[in-house]
Amino acid sequence: MKLIKQLTTGVAALTLLATSALAQDMIKVASFTSEKATGVSKVIEPWMDAVSADLGDKVTMRGFWGGTLGKSPFKQFELVQNGVADAAWVLPSYTAGQFPEMGLFELPFLFRNAHEASTTGWKLYEAGLLTGFDGVHVVGFFSTEPNTLFMKKQIETLDGLKDLKIRSAGPIQARWLEEFGAAPQTLSSSEYNEALSRGTVDGVIQGWTGMATFKSFQLVEQSFEVPTGTIPFLFLMNEGKWNSLPAETQAAMSAHGGEVFANLGADAYTDAGEAIIEKITAEGKLNRTKVAEADLGGYEERSKAVHDWWIERTPNGRVVYDAAVAILADIRADN
Repeated sequence: MKLIKQLTTGVAALTLLATSALAQDMIKVASFTSEKATGVSKVIEPWMDAVSADLGDKVTMRGFWGGTLGKSPFKQFELVQNGVADAAWVLPSYTAGQFPEMGLFELPFLFRNAHEASTTGWKLYEAGLLTGFDGVHVVGFFSTEPNTLFMKKQIETLDGLKDLKIRSAGPIQARWLEEFGAAPQTLSSSEYNEALSRGTVDGVIQGWTGMATFKSFQLVEQSFEVPTGTIPFLFLMNEGKWNSLPAETQAAMSAHGGEVFANLGADAYTDAGEAIIEKITAEGKLNRTKVAEADLGGYEERSKAVHDWWIERTPNGRVVYDAAVAILADIRADN
């Protein structure tokens, strides 16, 4: 009996150790969006698959999608910083004041596509020019395709925005709208559909993927296609969790993070945007207004007042802005 008891105790101890090891090695990856969202299905899950392919059973990652670990998009950074999630998809624009330099990516007429924004973001981070990452490790940076204007009431030029109420997602978009005489209305993505439906706004600043995600196309008549800034994203891991991982695991995650991750995200949003544009164009229900190159140049020049405004109100804004412009020049020279 004593031997049986000792064996039982030993088995129980081994089971407890195995369970503890499993719990320690389990990496909880979170998003407030569903697994169908482009950022999850085309960026984060492929990263998870690539890391798992390198490491096999040495790492276990599990996705907690749809807000399972926290539904509020405004709390995602807090979730990963506090370790509720080991890793999470974070939208800097939803974490006011935490990432002061991230407003750069929302500046109109700065980035031409998702690749420019994603690559610039990672290079700025590598150079130590992006701040706010206390308690977290940055796995990757990526961005949407540029936003544009979607109008309930059609316009012929940007001066047609005068006195119209246009949804903005934050102060930079609002400042730009004011430059053309519009009345900015700060609304979240979940709020602006109702405003469009009721006619309390005349248009919105949004991306093609965002319009599809929130099923907003049926509420507008026109896309007035000027680049009104991008939406930057971060994929962050809790610093304590990162430091607890074996060097081999860190190496695999880093190998598929960084600039590789930036390109993955840029490809995903570029492809998704192009597919949506193709579908919407084929349906013929949206008047797509493509602005002439000469007019774009004029609008870009007028938009520089917003760039100067951001630089002046952002600590180290001039240094970050100039570094971004230099990175962009290198990217465009290579292309």
